[in-house]
Amino acid sequence: MPQAALLDLVADAEDLGGTSLDPSLPSVLHLRRYAKFVAGSSEIGEDPALSQQVGTTLLDLVALSLGASADVAEMAGMRGLRAVRVHEILAAIKSGFAGQAFSPRDVALKLGLSARYIQDLLQETGKSFTARVMELRLQKARAMLASGRHNRTKVSEIAYGCGFSEISYFNQAFRRRFGAAPTHFRESNRENR
Repeated sequence: MPQAALLDLVADAEDLGGTSLDPSLPSVLHLRRYAKFVAGSSEIGEDPALSQQVGTTLLDLVALSLGASADVAEMAGMRGLRAVRVHEILAAIKSGFAGQAFSPRDVALKLGLSARYIQDLLQETGKSFTARVMELRLQKARAMLASGRHNRTKVSEIAYGCGFSEISYFNQAFRRRFGAAPTHFRESNRENR
């Protein structure tokens, strides 16, 4: 952590060297989760722009955790905290998308945020909650249809297992996304194996 950059955000940061952070503070919780994510990712160092964004986010979260002033906290919250929340939202979507009744409300309850705030944050990324869930469901269905492990699984069972509640809707969405009906996609993959 660059000391000068931290001192720009938290004037007395040098005096806080041995101070314990309150683990119940949202900024400390987010810092811990984000640091775990960064430590487990091997792709970050390969992209200079991404590395810079990760560094800024970590700096902002450390500043918030150390008790940054109101102006700095507002600026850091708009950068770092929002980025961490988007990451947490995306992780929650990835873990729950296959549930047929999965909704922004489920993510909101899990993360302690409002469903509206979740929708707003995702809109800022350029892809809505619904679009993200649909893409994950379709990709999972596509992988299952292409896999030899699921040769005996009915297409309808795959659709239900991926979170779709109506087979006709699944067929339309799959055809629109991949250019073939699920059964034709499966057959063409069998021929190519």
